[in-house]
Amino acid sequence: MKICIQICSGFEWRAVKKIFAVKATAVKTHSLGEYFAGAIANRKCIVFHSGATKTRAAAACQHAIDKWNPDAIAVLGTCGGISPELEIFDVVLADKTVQYDCLDFITGAKDTFYAPMVTELDNSWINHAGVRGKATVGTIGTGDRDLDFKTAAALRKENILAADWESGAVAKVCEINRRQCLILRGITDKPVNHKKADRAKQTDDYKRNTPLVMKKLLALLPELLSGGNYLM
Repeated sequence: MKICIQICSGFEWRAVKKIFAVKATAVKTHSLGEYFAGAIANRKCIVFHSGATKTRAAAACQHAIDKWNPDAIAVLGTCGGISPELEIFDVVLADKTVQYDCLDFITGAKDTFYAPMVTELDNSWINHAGVRGKATVGTIGTGDRDLDFKTAAALRKENILAADWESGAVAKVCEINRRQCLILRGITDKPVNHKKADRAKQTDDYKRNTPLVMKKLLALLPELLSGGNYLM
């Protein structure tokens, strides 16, 4: 099985390049960002950067599918914590994604989330035993916006574990292309309240914790992929 690893934000990408200790001469460019040939558990893969937001993430995912023809896309990145049972540095393995900023007012749809943009992920191909007790499986919400206290409270009522800017878009592109999709996100920050100081702390937490989260995710990924034949 061929696999590509998608990294979205600039903070995440810079952290990943340091973790892989990739030389500048080994980094190449594609139409939406950079990429390099890496290895996970001694298996070769392509690691590529898309940039943040659903638009760039979806476009880069489609580009990767067209360029490298992988069987699976693995999205590794950060997220804001929503579930009260999860703390900073906890990891979420998505089995479903919703796009919470897609609103349907014209047809009068009663669904909380816009149904065409909800994606169920088939995780039967990965090794759950490898991360048992190390990741929580559940739903990730995606929207082109930072997670604030009010939004987190609303999503919590829908049993959303965490929120990010890209996973829902990548999951949908993979579904359309009939490719496997693995989404692994680590919590860097949690909205506490509306106060300006707490919003600033949330930003600081994201910047400070991103390298640590990315290192943790890259350590977990080989365990999820163990037992398979992943080769680019």
